[in-house]
Amino acid sequence: MQLPVSPENVSATLEGKPAIQPDFSTPAVPIGQFTERPDWPQCALGLHVNIHGFDGVVIEVINHSIRVISAERVTQRFNASRLKTLFAPMDRSRPEPPPAPAEARNPAATTHPAAASDRPASPPSPARRSITPVPTPTPMPIAPPQPATERITRPDFSAPVRAIRTYAGERDFPGCAFGKHVDIRGYSGIVVEIEGGALKVQAPDGTVRSFVASNLRKVYGRD
Repeated sequence: MQLPVSPENVSATLEGKPAIQPDFSTPAVPIGQFTERPDWPQCALGLHVNIHGFDGVVIEVINHSIRVISAERVTQRFNASRLKTLFAPMDRSRPEPPPAPAEARNPAATTHPAAASDRPASPPSPARRSITPVPTPTPMPIAPPQPATERITRPDFSAPVRAIRTYAGERDFPGCAFGKHVDIRGYSGIVVEIEGGALKVQAPDGTVRSFVASNLRKVYGRD
């Protein structure tokens, strides 16, 4: 999903001096960890953040936007309200709808044998000329389901955080994401295990969340 971004080069004559002196010494933190705070966006001022793969320091809060500068001295502006919407946590309070009964999924299953036997036999179909089917293009091979991996008990959070779209488009996904420090909708952590087609991601505070690999490929593997 495209964010409201306006890239611009830092220039002393056009932009003037940055509002604060950026510090890139600390690891970039996913912006989703700040958007739900009551003091957003002021709470992110001066912090080294990651916004969908763009790393930089928030050097200024202008009206309803934040201004972020990268280590390469390139700045981008992001709409604070749009970021809050994009990185809002999933609403898990609503119960899932019950599965449809078998009769609704397959109406033919409700046909009574007696009624079917009373129907007259259908006349034989006339002979049809065989038609050679048009060959369909061979789809791109998809990597087979990954076997269960050995769980990483001591994840290393010092590696840079990368958006999950960095790996979701690879043919060997989800195997290529094992052990990587990833960001998925504002939740960041190490992929400590892959089991049953799901990635188990552990955050620095010990929280572990599971993400279905096929769903991640559909959402983030198109770019």
